[in-house]
Amino acid sequence: MKRTVKYMFRSHAVVTDITGNVPRWTKHCLPYAKAERIDVNVGIIISQYYSHFLFFIEVVEFDIHTDLQADYLMEDTSLFLFMMLEGNILFHKHDGEYIAEAKGDVCYATYNRQGLYSFTLPAGRHRLCYIIPRNEWVTKNIGKYPRLQPFLDQMGQDNLPFGHMPSCRIEKGMERSLDKLLGRTEIKDKDLEAALLRDSKRVLYHYQLAVEKKMSARPYLIKENLDQNYRSSDLTNKVLMDRFNITEKTLIETFKAEFGITPHNYLIQLRMQMAKQLLLSKSSSPTEVWQLVGYADFRSFGIQFKKFFGFPPSECI
Repeated sequence: MKRTVKYMFRSHAVVTDITGNVPRWTKHCLPYAKAERIDVNVGIIISQYYSHFLFFIEVVEFDIHTDLQADYLMEDTSLFLFMMLEGNILFHKHDGEYIAEAKGDVCYATYNRQGLYSFTLPAGRHRLCYIIPRNEWVTKNIGKYPRLQPFLDQMGQDNLPFGHMPSCRIEKGMERSLDKLLGRTEIKDKDLEAALLRDSKRVLYHYQLAVEKKMSARPYLIKENLDQNYRSSDLTNKVLMDRFNITEKTLIETFKAEFGITPHNYLIQLRMQMAKQLLLSKSSSPTEVWQLVGYADFRSFGIQFKKFFGFPPSECI
């Protein structure tokens, strides 16, 4: 697989090929990978990457003395398993719209469509790793990763620039598999490519286990219910309270603790984003869309749409 992520720095950057000569201060040294040192005005970045027929892997380590703001260009739409191993990073669209924040020992599946995106890192040391599996390979082996199926469907069907699955802690099983993947050498392994593929599959498998456990928890069941039933104008906190046999206080607190938003506001956000997609695709007119996203009448839909986006539905077509 080819490298689909191209880094773009906002100051002068000097890129040096250091394959076989990775500095000792780095946590990982991948003897089978290509390596680059990138010198920017705020510090040093070490990138090590390896291209396999069925996956692409990259490990990036930052040693920066002030905050770094940079961009990256996605040359192809790609599915990632992203792992923040140390430090923290903030992702956002090039226009500043928030995408996600990842802190140390956290992983999640995500995708980015072709386009320009940005990230911010605070001063200090940061380490991240990502694996991009070939989509056809994941689809062929989806029985082993059933939680990825709806996500792959979403990636193939919607027009959103990005999406991500639940973030999970990097537990011992994934940590061991990742250590093996990043520590393989051609000397120890007669068939390096087969060993690397086996290790990457184990990392994906451990994410599958972690996300299965997390999505069986109450906040994710509530979110799934909202995602499936947002078209119903009768969907309220009271309906959710009855379905999950909980108080309104518990409903709001557990959902907000996990997603940073109340169920009611999440439902508004979901309906608005789906309405905007329908309008931009020109598959429905404003006077039709309100019924498709769970509003009881066009007037209440129009008021909410303008409040959310700052312009009326008619300006979206």
